[in-house]
Parts: sequence; C-alpha cells; structure tokens
Amino acid sequence: MRNDANAVAVLKDRKDRIFEVDAVKFMAIFYMICEHVYERFGSFDHFGTMPDTLYRNFVEFFGGPMAAPVFMFCMGIGMIYTRHDSSADFIRRGIKLLLAGYLLNFFRQTIPMLIAMRLGIDTGFSLIGGLLNVDILPFAGMAFISIGLMKRFKMPLLSMLATAILLQAVGIWSVNLRIDSVAAATLIGLILPGGDHVAFPMTLWLIYPVSGMIFGRYLKQSGDRVSLYKKVLAVSFVFFVSYSSALLFSGYDLRLIYSLYRSSYYNQNIMSVMWIIPLVLMSICISYFVLGRICLTVTGRFMTYCSINLTTIYMIQWLLIGYGLGFYMLLGFGPTDSPLFLISGALVLMILSVAIMTLIRKVRSIRRAKLSK
Repeated sequence: MRNDANAVAVLKDRKDRIFEVDAVKFMAIFYMICEHVYERFGSFDHFGTMPDTLYRNFVEFFGGPMAAPVFMFCMGIGMIYTRHDSSADFIRRGIKLLLAGYLLNFFRQTIPMLIAMRLGIDTGFSLIGGLLNVDILPFAGMAFISIGLMKRFKMPLLSMLATAILLQAVGIWSVNLRIDSVAAATLIGLILPGGDHVAFPMTLWLIYPVSGMIFGRYLKQSGDRVSLYKKVLAVSFVFFVSYSSALLFSGYDLRLIYSLYRSSYYNQNIMSVMWIIPLVLMSICISYFVLGRICLTVTGRFMTYCSINLTTIYMIQWLLIGYGLGFYMLLGFGPTDSPLFLISGALVLMILSVAIMTLIRKVRSIRRAKLSK
C-alpha cells in the first residue's frame, strides 16, 4: 500500500477531492439509472400502488433516498470546497445548470414527442410540460441561484438552514396547488410543487444542499477525519434507528418516505428529511471506512472519474432512455416486470453512458490540442 505522503500528493493533484463523497455519488449514479429504467421500461404501477415486492422496494429505496438526496447533499459539500465560491459564481453556475436542464428536456422529451406525434402515436404527455419539466438539473440550478443570493446577503449557514426549513414549510403548504395552465404550473414548479411535470421544486429540496454545506464546513475544519466520521456514524445510526422505530410504533408506513406512490417521495417534508439525511451521512462515513483503501487504485480512480463527470453521464443516460424507449416500442416490445431484465438494462445503460462520456471528452481533448497548435 502506498504511503500517506504519496496519497496526499495524488489527492492534491485531484484538487482536493473527497474520495468517500465521490464513491457514494458513483454508487448513486447506478441506483438512479436503475430507477429511471424501472419507471420507463417497467410495467409496475409505481404511482398507483405502494412497492410490494423485494425488487420494487429495493429500486425505489436506493433509486430514491440513496440517489437524488445523495447528489444534492454532496453538491452542498462541494459548495464549501469549491474555489469559485462567490455569490456571482454560484448564480452563474445556477443559470448554466438551469439552461442545461431545459436543453436536456428538449432533446430527451420534446424531440421524441414531436416524432411520435408525426407518426400518429399518443405519448400521453404534454409537449410544453415535457419541455419545461422540473427535474434534478433545473433544481440544481435553482439551488445554486438561491444559495448564491443568500451568500450575497452574507447569510451564515445556520440562517440558510433556517430559511430552507421555512421554504420547505411553504412548499408543503402548496403541495396540493393546482394551476390550469401547464406552462405556468411548470414554471412555478421551479419553486413550488403542484404541477404534473414537477419532481424537484426548490422549496421542498433546498434543505439537502444546505445541510450538505453545513456538514462540509465541519468536514473542512476537522483535523481528524477518522474521529469525525466515527462520531457522525454513531450519532446518525442511533438517531436513524430510534426515529424509524418511533415512526413504526406510531403506525407510519416508512415506504411513504421513499416510494413513488402518489409522488410521496418527491413531496419531501421534514419527516422524510429527518429520515433520509442520517442515511446519507451513514453512507458517506461507511464509504470512508470501507472504500477509503481503494482511493488510489484503478477502481477508485474510475469512481472519482465518474463522479467528476456526473452531469454529463446524467444527461447521456436520459438521452439513451428517451430514444431507446422509442426504438424499444417500435420493435414491438412492451413494458416488463422482469427484475433481471431491468437491472441488466440499467447496468448496460450505465456502461454505455460512461463510454459515450469518455468518447466525448477525448474528442474535445483532441480538438483543444489542435487549436492550441
């Protein structure tokens, strides 16, 4: 095993990336793709029925709390570690992510829907709703913009957290908000829930990146990461077990926190946040203790590589799903309830997404090399 000095040198070359964070993000990529394949290619009524099999509970749990909240919490950690941390930097980054989200919507949903309409196929989706769909990229943009504005007013982290909690209360109040205009509902959906094409409204989900920022501040200031992670792991575990037991004792169905049933997972509230954040913290701590040794191996470098290019992989996998589903249907195949098929499909999709992302990076590198000559 390499010595600590060598490890530190390599980590500095990687701009002080936190491997345990990259590792949980890498695993979350696969969980996310599993859920997307489950939603698009599966025959399960995930909106109308609660998860009732091992596979459904597995994919909705790992593709839910262990995917998007992990990305958002880790995004908050990254906000603390980034060198581009001014309010203007955050707002610019937010605008770019917001535009990237709409651009992805156009290519993954609008164009396939226009093709389907041309072929006389009813997709059952709104054209304008698909274009303005509030998925995780638009939310990430809104999160950067919102936090950038709070930074401009020099709000301390605890004040940001209090603001995020208050905003979530507003979001919970407006969950049943209904607006007749799809365009208006979806644009308002950047902030408030209620639209049929709104998955990640800012008010309900901002608490995750802000919580990540608070944890990131403690992590950055800690001189003993081992001790910090041991304490966080112990406290998170005890709280999670106690809280889960209390919910179960009161008759609350824990599946409502992570299931897609009637959008319960997307309609985050303080009860679900208190259940999910300890899970995210435990994942990061366990990643540090279990996976830390592979940081400098080929596997570790690959996990970091995928984490760095998360946004590109995310966009590619959605494009592959969008057009792949169209060809899948044109070939006469229908939805399936085979877990083996769906999980295998997700694995293939992830491999293809990473391969295409790598190819794109190489092409860009070649072009830059030619331009520099």
